[in-house]
Amino acid sequence: MSPGSMSAPIKLRHNLKPDRFVWLWAKYVNGVNDRYHCTNCIRGPYSKRLSKHNPELSEQRVIALNELGADKFKALYICGVSNNGYSKKENYPHNLHAAILPMPGKSGLFRFEDWQISVENGVFMRIPKLEELPLRYRALAPEYTTCRIFRWAVCFGGSDV
Repeated sequence: MSPGSMSAPIKLRHNLKPDRFVWLWAKYVNGVNDRYHCTNCIRGPYSKRLSKHNPELSEQRVIALNELGADKFKALYICGVSNNGYSKKENYPHNLHAAILPMPGKSGLFRFEDWQISVENGVFMRIPKLEELPLRYRALAPEYTTCRIFRWAVCFGGSDV
């Protein structure tokens, strides 16, 4: 059984409230482009299920993220840009970032501020700190080095995932 397969879908149980986020999305990661930061540095399609645009997300406390076959993605990335402090550009510490590595039979729990997400058939990955970036990326502009998506992406797979 391989990661993301239909027989072992990644399932999330969550308490996310989409109206508390400016943006909320999950992306099936199949590659990295280190010329960009934020969502553009990870290649792959967005989930339609874990999305602020899904009007049923508030009521769907359990989500099966099986929109793609196992051979189409290597990880999942969840990002929620918080409303808290957004108008004053003070939301950074409240933004939700979680990366999941598909692993059939494994599970994990992620807690951040008011949010709790548990995963079945996957494990949560740590978002690297600035000092953990490969040397060639540490001198980039702050929009890259402070971007948690970028830091995770280049540490997870560089530019050739």
